[in-house]
Amino acid sequence: MTETGQGEAEPTKTNTMELAPATAVERVVSLDVLRGFALYGVLLANTVPWFSATAFMPREVALAQSSTIDRVFLFLLGLFVDGKAMALLTMLFGLGFAVQLQRAEALGRSVVPLHVRRLAAMALIGVSHVLLLWWGDILWGYAIAGFGLLLFRRVRGWKLIAWGLFFTLVPMFVFWIPPVFKALRAYTPTPPDFMAFRAELYAAITGTDRRVLTVMQVKQAYYHVGFIWVWYFVWLVGRYLLGAWAGTTRIFQEAEARLPFFRKLLGWGLGLGLLGSAIQPVRMQLQRNGIVMPEWVGLAIIIPHELGVVLLAAGYAAAVVLLMQRPSFRRALLIFAPVGRMPLSTYLGQSLASTFVFYGWGLGLAGRLHVWYALPITLGIFTLQVIFAHAWLARYRFGPMEWIWRSMAYGRMQPLRLPARQEELA
Repeated sequence: MTETGQGEAEPTKTNTMELAPATAVERVVSLDVLRGFALYGVLLANTVPWFSATAFMPREVALAQSSTIDRVFLFLLGLFVDGKAMALLTMLFGLGFAVQLQRAEALGRSVVPLHVRRLAAMALIGVSHVLLLWWGDILWGYAIAGFGLLLFRRVRGWKLIAWGLFFTLVPMFVFWIPPVFKALRAYTPTPPDFMAFRAELYAAITGTDRRVLTVMQVKQAYYHVGFIWVWYFVWLVGRYLLGAWAGTTRIFQEAEARLPFFRKLLGWGLGLGLLGSAIQPVRMQLQRNGIVMPEWVGLAIIIPHELGVVLLAAGYAAAVVLLMQRPSFRRALLIFAPVGRMPLSTYLGQSLASTFVFYGWGLGLAGRLHVWYALPITLGIFTLQVIFAHAWLARYRFGPMEWIWRSMAYGRMQPLRLPARQEELA
């Protein structure tokens, strides 16, 4: 088995003068595994509190339903999952851009036209996601931030890390400085009556009127991003640049030659990452117990918390790379590779399955379950997605949404079905 995980599959020939999607042998299987691992984390983090509508429930109802198991679960979720899975996906997006840039440079072509088309197609898919399924779509925001990568396509080395950390940490910190926050408040739209709006959104989620739900989800997306837009898009660019550094240095493509680096990253990433990531869950637990923190405390923890998120995500990445070097762990981890090869289909499928489980148009479980029930529910959804991904990619080159996205980006229908010989090998 090669690092691509394709066994004896032969490379697909492409026109050397034209950019095209990566072939099977160009993929790095550890990145597919890592992406699959991150996608489950995203599903779990989105289920609590968004899909389950816990964030929009009346406070007295949420408190009445809360148990000791729920509180322990929320603490562990905040420590190990919240923010880290999304950090992995954003950094992997930046890594993918760096790989595309290298391929374009090798062919003597500009990466800009293809990148712009990819982002435009992603934005269109994201807007459709908001209108049809779920307000919390990340795709259209990722697309907007993706244009910022073009400004750094000539930057290499540690400058990418420096710019990445600057954009990740500084704009958010500055935004929350009280005088700055008050000055920018006029540019961050909020509903006239926040509590009334939240109650209306909760009623739409638990109700069965799709038109009302669509209207409320658009409003929620507007208010949610409208509140954070000042720092959100540059924050995404910062994480993209950290991933771009990994792509330009080819640390994942040359992982076997860089195992000492990954061992150090594992130790420092998990150690410092857990320390920084624990700050916010501890603060939230104190708040649930009625302990009010001074305003300056919230400001002081922003940078160490964000660093903890990034470091812990990097530690997870190192753990996957190192475990992939051991045959027994490699066989187990390869189960996640197919969902990592079709992340767009997996991500949108999670919205479809989760809104069906929790929203009123489906099973309507929002507001009726303990928070910790999110764990078995998400494990069930993700297991079905893994099975589907294995079955689909045994016959097709891309996931269904990846095929649509690539066809839109390249301006022509991409070949979807695998050659007969590769189907037999699959």
